[in-house]
Amino acid sequence: MTGTNHFVAKLFLIGPLELTDASGASFTPRSKKACALMALLALAPRRQRTRVWLRDKLWSESCERKSSTSLRQVIFELRRDLGWLFDAVIQVDRHSITLQQNSLWIDYHEVERNPSQLATLSVLPETELLEGIDVQDEEFEDWLLLERQNWMDKSDKLFKRLASEPFVAAALPSPPPQASALVPTPEARIFLGILPNIQQGCDESTTFVADHLLEGIVKNLRELHPIDVFDLRDTSGHSDGLIGASNTDYFVRVRALQIRQSLTLTFFFYHAANMSLEWSQSIQTSVDEALNWDSYVLSGFVTQNVDRLSRSMEQRPPAENPSEPRPLVAGYAALNMMFRLDRMALENAEKLLQHERSGNNGALFSALRTYAASFKVGENLGLLNSDSVAETDQLAREALSQNPFNAISLACLAHTVGYVFLDHSLASDLLERALKLNQNQAFVWDHYALHKLYTGEYEAAHKAAQRAVYLGSYSPISYSYDTTLAMTSTMLGNHPQAIIASQNALKKQPKFAAAMRYLLVNLAKAGREEDAVSVYEDLITRDPEFSNVEVQKARFRITQKNKETELIQAIKRFTD
Repeated sequence: MTGTNHFVAKLFLIGPLELTDASGASFTPRSKKACALMALLALAPRRQRTRVWLRDKLWSESCERKSSTSLRQVIFELRRDLGWLFDAVIQVDRHSITLQQNSLWIDYHEVERNPSQLATLSVLPETELLEGIDVQDEEFEDWLLLERQNWMDKSDKLFKRLASEPFVAAALPSPPPQASALVPTPEARIFLGILPNIQQGCDESTTFVADHLLEGIVKNLRELHPIDVFDLRDTSGHSDGLIGASNTDYFVRVRALQIRQSLTLTFFFYHAANMSLEWSQSIQTSVDEALNWDSYVLSGFVTQNVDRLSRSMEQRPPAENPSEPRPLVAGYAALNMMFRLDRMALENAEKLLQHERSGNNGALFSALRTYAASFKVGENLGLLNSDSVAETDQLAREALSQNPFNAISLACLAHTVGYVFLDHSLASDLLERALKLNQNQAFVWDHYALHKLYTGEYEAAHKAAQRAVYLGSYSPISYSYDTTLAMTSTMLGNHPQAIIASQNALKKQPKFAAAMRYLLVNLAKAGREEDAVSVYEDLITRDPEFSNVEVQKARFRITQKNKETELIQAIKRFTD
């Protein structure tokens, strides 16, 4: 039973987009942008988006004035095409556009609540989300690729679940012979519940800030952890959508307190077993700063909470029942293993990723395995011989062919193809994609800075490195961000800042050879002979081959010959 009787309209997203009234009469918008707008709203949390966000997705290359005019035109077209149905299903105000959930049935959400509807709607495993939709905007295309990948992951789980229920499986459309390959290997998951926000004193301009913050945190978490989210913010939603929520491991929520032009945001993290508050963190900012979605303040608060959440999840005690699988944190654990800068830890990370390559995180784990090659080149950890080069190349191709819609995956692949294989053009494309997907990831900004450094764009590299240091200040691998800042400062001739950044990195990770190399260069340029000798001795202990000029060039990896020569000359008297 679909329970559609109380809906005035139905919106179909699986397959070609179609909008009908309750009787089945078509009201599908004629304009491509109008259809795209409906799709953007239908797949949004709580079916609501701000005007700014929508303009950015549909007219990303237009100025604010032109994009605002274009959005108003599309709203006019929707009113024209939908007639009386418009006011029944769409709510428009100065700041946002919303689909009325109580009056609009959407197939995508219906099959999530009631998977048996896959058969009723004749959906097959290969049925594409928003089939044939074509909007010539890169931001929309990136969003569409990500949503299609999300649908593939969800549909795989739904079909597998139904296949295990004989009374439902008999009613399913017959899949093609190869469809079984679409079913992922089962894996333990982390279940996260989002509780309703607490809004105190917020006006119409700030009421969305709490949701924006939560969405950023969940998005960052999903890039390294296998997380299923139960959104409990909308109390008017169908209870069927909360099936499985009893398995929730953690709950999170945000409180937004506005006093005139000051906004205090507090993030709460609860353990679901006894609903105990594990911890909370707060920031205070101005309303103007909070409404700037590119703000360092909000992005920094997102990453601060994600880093702390990741540590809490990684340290989760074992289940009482030993046979119960523990949620995998392989991506997060493997990345941290690599940054221990120990050969055995690197090997263990590769083994962990090899073991976990199947399932929904296969592309991420393949990308992380390729990333390990950069430690063999830059940190002298293990050997990157011809066999491992070929394997790394194959892994990179494999991960890319899986269309990774994950900023961490893309940054790992970009660093590998740029730093290891010196394909900076492909690295640039991958990093631009990563930043479009998620601008809150310090890891991505850091590798964007490294890429700009290796291609000689030092000012851009320095700005990106400063952003990474700010965003990643609470990360367990923050020393690598400090090191990148030291590198970019070196190239700009700011030796005092480079020395401080290198020393900050080495305080956190004394074995980081990259930080040692740049600290050595800057101490030498600053005339601090005795300190430079001490650093060089530590570096040679860590990387005995570094005394060779060709090895030095391979470690620095600088494409600008004059800068490469400058670095080598600065340390020549120590290495001769």
